[in-house]
Amino acid sequence: MIISLRRLAGWAKFLTLFLILTLILYHLTALISQWIHSAPPYSEPKGRAIKVFAPLESAGASSETLEIGERVKLFYWLGE
Repeated sequence: MIISLRRLAGWAKFLTLFLILTLILYHLTALISQWIHSAPPYSEPKGRAIKVFAPLESAGASSETLEIGERVKLFYWLGE
């Protein structure tokens, strides 16, 4: 079996370029994923913004707070 050095060098070059381009694509995908990732939903708002969500109180739920079923209906009705 005769192994050509030119053929071996060509395969080595192809494999090296393939690995380098794969790593570049992986890092670009990770960078775009971090850029697109939204802010944590449970963190405190910044500036003059206020948090709208108020959890139901266990003992004395006031009449102003919505029950879970009503909140789900409102969520789907508004389409958010």
